[in-house]
Amino acid sequence: MLHLHTNNGIMLDFSILEFVWFFIISLSLAELAMQIVISDLAYRIKGAILLNQPYHKRLETLISIPFWRKLLGHWWFIASPLILLIKIHKLVQELFSCPWCIAYHLCWITNWLYFDMPIFEALLLAPLGLVFVTLLDRLHTK
Repeated sequence: MLHLHTNNGIMLDFSILEFVWFFIISLSLAELAMQIVISDLAYRIKGAILLNQPYHKRLETLISIPFWRKLLGHWWFIASPLILLIKIHKLVQELFSCPWCIAYHLCWITNWLYFDMPIFEALLLAPLGLVFVTLLDRLHTK
């Protein structure tokens, strides 16, 4: 059993088994993130919801506020739901094409919900998944 004392007098108890379990889960989430980006099944699913296509210039124009200001004048805010919807779709498309982004979010959510860590601690320990994604990326590409 490992005992850690913090500055405010709180004592944390961790066993070696918990550390090993934490590393195994982080490694598994890193591989899941890699497979979400590079697997054939993920590519088909992303294609079905139009997440694997590059953004066309017309869609880039549709999320431009100056375009809507020229088109609608002072009433440009009417188009704000369309702008927001396309920007959210673009964000999700960019997120699902980056294994490091996916791994970070999977790790902090798992740390918070599964390991029952405080949210700040979960966010601080989530970059361990990024290290594993980098190692797995080297293994997958070489």
